[in-house]
Amino acid sequence: MSVLATLGLGADGVRAMLIDPPDEVLDEAGQLDPRPTVASSLQVAEPALQIAWWPQREELTAEGISKLAWMLSVVEGAKGWLVSDGDEESPTREELLAAVAESALRVEGETALDEGGFGVRLAVGEG
Repeated sequence: MSVLATLGLGADGVRAMLIDPPDEVLDEAGQLDPRPTVASSLQVAEPALQIAWWPQREELTAEGISKLAWMLSVVEGAKGWLVSDGDEESPTREELLAAVAESALRVEGETALDEGGFGVRLAVGEG
């Protein structure tokens, strides 16, 4: 199954914001209607109802998580995902959860993806 469909992104006609997704996800995104908005980095991303970010380990900072929390907080009902594609530059599940633990975000669920990847679903509010 595809990554976006597994995560539930882009369902029900909601335009998602994808931040630095891998190439195979870009291919999948091109087939959605409406097509997701894509940003090359968190710095140029914009608030949206659904935001998925594929951070590299060095990008997973308190400042980055804080910006993601802000983007989710300005759109009522927004949901976010931190996604790892399972490669060596991607953060581990434990690193993602630790980054969220000290933030204004709460974990709402986890989803296993193909090839060792996973997604952590987030919402605003400490949990």
